[in-house]
Amino acid sequence: MAGIPFSRLVDSFVDTLEVSSTVIRQKAVDTHRPARLRVVTGNRTTDCIVFLWTVTPGGGGPDVRPANERRIQLYQRQPRLSSIPLEPGCRTFLGGWSEEFEVYSFWDARRHVRFSESSPSLQVTSETLETAGRVGIATYLRPAATGPEVVVAVRPDSLLWYVENGSPLHNAEEDAPAATDLAGAGPEEERNFLDDSRTVIQAARRYDLVQTMRAYRDSRFGPAVLRAYANRCTVCGCALKLVDAAHIVPVSYPDSTDEVTNGLALCRLHHGAYDNGLLGVQSDYRVVVNPDTERRLADLRLANGLEEFTARLPERITLPAVIETRPTPQRLVRGLQARRWPDHLVA
Repeated sequence: MAGIPFSRLVDSFVDTLEVSSTVIRQKAVDTHRPARLRVVTGNRTTDCIVFLWTVTPGGGGPDVRPANERRIQLYQRQPRLSSIPLEPGCRTFLGGWSEEFEVYSFWDARRHVRFSESSPSLQVTSETLETAGRVGIATYLRPAATGPEVVVAVRPDSLLWYVENGSPLHNAEEDAPAATDLAGAGPEEERNFLDDSRTVIQAARRYDLVQTMRAYRDSRFGPAVLRAYANRCTVCGCALKLVDAAHIVPVSYPDSTDEVTNGLALCRLHHGAYDNGLLGVQSDYRVVVNPDTERRLADLRLANGLEEFTARLPERITLPAVIETRPTPQRLVRGLQARRWPDHLVA
């Protein structure tokens, strides 16, 4: 399998992140490793040093290496590469892209500040990559002379989460394989995992892993909703990286969930109008405006632009192409009730 040029790997990496963030590149074209990037989401900034290679089958064929071995080859002719830098204030990512499984895989950069130029390869298994493609995230304990290393594989829609929040997974040690199960765990499964700790140190490590995977579960809602709506506002069709995932039943309500059917993709304008009770979506997907909110805005002398706003609204929202990801009528009704819409409009 031929390697993908580094410049293309970086372009794809940046394009993936830019669906939900702003990426500033230090150089216009990255021909040699590493790339230096600044990833900005809201008020958060992450400075990154990025090393990427192509994930390929193990060298020598199945008769020499295990058939399920996949690896990156840490090699670069000029300038000669023999170390992975760690710098204060930056996160260093040592990873590869698998065309075969369409996932990224990342090794612990702290373990490879220096590496052998005679055999500079890092391994992961095909099963790990396949699981990441199916679940969104997977881990592998890579055997090494200095002790097992946690390798993390992520699907592209989980890449931003990993860049900003995924580093603690490399500290999970022998508990790392539980990450995939914890990605879909409920409170009881989390509690059992913590209660089975054998030592105080393991209990602390497992607590950190549970917290990390809980944050991962929370982060999946937005990408799933945006993917369902093709990153376009369901009301106006706007994209422009100005689209958010809005909960239909607000997060503060007990019956709210992070299922994609409890979400709408809304641009910043229509998201604000939806959360403020000005704009609503009825159970038959009709777009409606709340007269109570209109009157309140008029009383506060904040109704400028309202006529134009309402004139541009479509009769109905644009639904996702996949039926299973469409919002359910019951949730749309519950969303209006939670926002205290007039009874005659809750339909």
